[in-house]
Amino acid sequence: MSLTIQEIYDRYSVREFTRLIEVKRRKTDNSYEDNWQSIELLSGQKELEGNIKSIDFSIANDSFSFGIVNVGNMKMIMNSKYGEFDDETNQNSIFYGFLRHKSQIRVRDGFVDKYTDPNNPINIYTNVFQGFIDETSESTKVDDDNVIQYLQCIDILSFLLKSYTKADMGALTSTNINDLVYEILNRSEFTDFFSVDIGNIDAGYNISSFDISQYEGQTQLFTIFEDFSVGHSFFYIRDSIFYYKDIKKGNPTSLEINNRKIIKFANYDNGSKNVFEKLYWEDSNESYTSPTNKYNKTKTFNVKGCTNSTQRQNLLNFIGTITRIQRKKVKLEIPYYPLIFILDELQVVEQEIIPSDALVWDAGLWDVNYWRNSISASYTSNVGNWLVKEVKHNNYQTTLILEEVV
Repeated sequence: MSLTIQEIYDRYSVREFTRLIEVKRRKTDNSYEDNWQSIELLSGQKELEGNIKSIDFSIANDSFSFGIVNVGNMKMIMNSKYGEFDDETNQNSIFYGFLRHKSQIRVRDGFVDKYTDPNNPINIYTNVFQGFIDETSESTKVDDDNVIQYLQCIDILSFLLKSYTKADMGALTSTNINDLVYEILNRSEFTDFFSVDIGNIDAGYNISSFDISQYEGQTQLFTIFEDFSVGHSFFYIRDSIFYYKDIKKGNPTSLEINNRKIIKFANYDNGSKNVFEKLYWEDSNESYTSPTNKYNKTKTFNVKGCTNSTQRQNLLNFIGTITRIQRKKVKLEIPYYPLIFILDELQVVEQEIIPSDALVWDAGLWDVNYWRNSISASYTSNVGNWLVKEVKHNNYQTTLILEEVV
């Protein structure tokens, strides 16, 4: 049995990276090829590792703007000297006889297992991006020398949610968020591209008596999902599965981050700017006040479809339990690790996730700055659980923004 990506990552300091870019071409009848195909094999080009500059994911870097997990739209930079990646009008293109726009694209990264059987190395992959080629983007063009083709790729969830409106969904009957999300997504417009299971839909606060009629028919689903998720839930695709989940529930992992895996530590933040102790509902009487008030900061909320006063108050109470708590943040650069994802929860089991001489000034003006060996400074906490808020894979490194779990 071959090693897993994590086993290779944990055991060996020198790893051989491998990348597979695959496509499912869109047919002229708007259906798709049955199987994923390697772009290398289709085009005859090899060594495509450098054709994607970065892949990144993030969630709102504050304590209140929850909603869509942002996926950095991916730009593929392809050598198209003979038209291999031109649109379907070029007979030399891999898309000839198909439609390039909205063809599916998938990137799988991993390591080569040359340890289990040195005579038969095996590539071990995991999905790091899935989406569509977008012909409507200005970035989808050929350079001045007519050699390099830029293909803009949009992540699968945001592309589809922006492609449909409330009116496209017909009459919606669900009156709570969990059921409404499932009712909208459990149709072929979405399930043809990713899995939708009611068991993976669990809102932080499941707003009931929700009035979907408050949204106009031409409103994009993306806008509606963002609106009714604010303050309590995130929604995203991982490994072709849709998740809608409570912001308070991280995904436990067995990845150990210690000083041997840290390339760089920076951007310590004590989290004070994201603390809000008084919440108000826009143009209404509902409000929330924290039992403690250190910064006296306020924030106003509004969810268009939440018209019931009790539900508004309950939602503010839920959000308030999150925004009143101060959480530290750090930025780490580690060797490339493709398995890590937004909302993964890392347990620090050894000291010095933050270097032992990293000190943080206590004075209010300086409390978000990073210092070493400063006078009147105090050590940061090294142990505990940290939630992944941002992930960026670039140049064989992974950059993480971690937030303290309190």
